Amino acid sequence: MTEDPQTDSGQLTGDLGFRLSRLARRLRADWGDRIATLGLTQPQAAVLRALCERGDLGLRELARLIGADPSNLRREIDRLVGDGLIIVDDIGQRGRKVTLSLTTEGSRLTNEVILLGAEHAQSTIGQLSPSDHEALAVIVGQLEAVLGIDQKRPEES
Repeated sequence: MTEDPQTDSGQLTGDLGFRLSRLARRLRADWGDRIATLGLTQPQAAVLRALCERGDLGLRELARLIGADPSNLRREIDRLVGDGLIIVDDIGQRGRKVTLSLTTEGSRLTNEVILLGAEHAQSTIGQLSPSDHEALAVIVGQLEAVLGIDQKRPEES
């Protein structure tokens, strides 16, 4: 007798945590393939989108917003600066923070990232019914709350 992996949480393929991890890896890989066509890594695309959405940000605010370690994020920022996509306003003297902002080219490329993101969303979660999409959004929000993932603006935290 075979057991239904959808209902038998003792089996690897029936374990919800495993399935969510597998789903996240697949979505991440698909997204990575899409933005690689623009010459970007996933962290770089996240930086561009965050700066586009929130405006100028300090390094720590940006790292908290996208869920990255500030020291690891520095390498991605250095590449984006070298590519002429963001500007670092180094007002770090006298205890003030460094501020990051998009260049004109960075804004243009970010618009392409946003379009690719919309295509990616449509090809995946866009296939769900509106009620399933809404239910998924609620459940994801609940899981983020359980895990302490803050979705507020960094300055609101």
